[in-house]
Amino acid sequence: MTAAGSRGTVALAAGGTGGHMFPAQALAEEMRRRGWRILLLTDARGLRFAEGFPADEIVELKAANPNVRGAGAKVAMMQAMAAGLWQARSAIKKADPALVVGFGGYPSAPAMLAARLGRRTHGIHEQNAVLGRVNRRVAPSADFVAHAFPRLDRLPAVRGEVVQTGNPVRDGVRAAAAPFTLPGEEEALSLLVFGGSQGASLFSRIFPPALASLPEALRRRLRVVQQVRDEEKDAVERTYRDAGIVAELAPFFSDLPQRMRDAHLVVARSGASSVTELAVIGRPALLVPLGIAMDDHQRANAEVLEAVGAARVLLEEELTAQGAAAVLEPLLDAPERLKAMADGAAQCLPDDAAARLADLAERLLEASD
Repeated sequence: MTAAGSRGTVALAAGGTGGHMFPAQALAEEMRRRGWRILLLTDARGLRFAEGFPADEIVELKAANPNVRGAGAKVAMMQAMAAGLWQARSAIKKADPALVVGFGGYPSAPAMLAARLGRRTHGIHEQNAVLGRVNRRVAPSADFVAHAFPRLDRLPAVRGEVVQTGNPVRDGVRAAAAPFTLPGEEEALSLLVFGGSQGASLFSRIFPPALASLPEALRRRLRVVQQVRDEEKDAVERTYRDAGIVAELAPFFSDLPQRMRDAHLVVARSGASSVTELAVIGRPALLVPLGIAMDDHQRANAEVLEAVGAARVLLEEELTAQGAAAVLEPLLDAPERLKAMADGAAQCLPDDAAARLADLAERLLEASD
């Protein structure tokens, strides 16, 4: 990809999951529009999400999970991190970025340490309502700490500015935002169910029987779109078919923002990206936080939407087919309530987070000149 302009370079460091990479991509899109070159620093896992990433240069760093156990694994981890630090320092010295922004995840650690050791202007963005472990280590030295939600737990003492910018979302998510339309009494009710690679199996066990237990009048109106693993598709399909529920099943939906837009209710995990996209697109949700999420951050994320009446939250230990049905039936049977939830979602988070974060970065750079 050719350079966007001559204002200089901004380096973005992001971990190897979509939750870290997509906000980085959104900021990259905005900064390129403003004439900046983009250097992306990530690992092999992050490259899986880099298709379409608007970077002028991408450098793959060695990285490893610091939470490994065993002496041998710890030695291998330290070697990988040391190699990643050397790679990051070389890339940063060569590109000479005016600013380095970290989006968390352990692959961002070498890049952010390189920025600090090189005395580069640097800041972090936290996507969750709980500051992640890598960002927690970087925060004290950072020139700014940007965060997504009104709350930010586990924030240490910092010297830089702390600003709620919201979560940057890709252009395709912003394009999917649309007013919630109330379905008529006899019109179809669209339900979107997705759980990610760690949640789809649980959702496949719980939600098909939950929906199958609803009154027949509701079942006839339901149009379900659900993410299911290939090995579970036949069983889920059979449950819906026997209940007379029309369902579209797939292990992955490439057009998920559009699927959210078309839904009257979304059932999902509460990762930062999902919660933010629900708010930007403006859709009501039943959220099931991932119980093993680091520092229980998904529960904190879900509570942000719950606090404004935009979502119901069911914890994993409460999640049974009977319990899910008890929550779903009154929601699906009261479209006006869904409309109120959708309105709450659309108003609770900034929808221009990428621009806010870019403004913060440029203001910081101007002040340092």
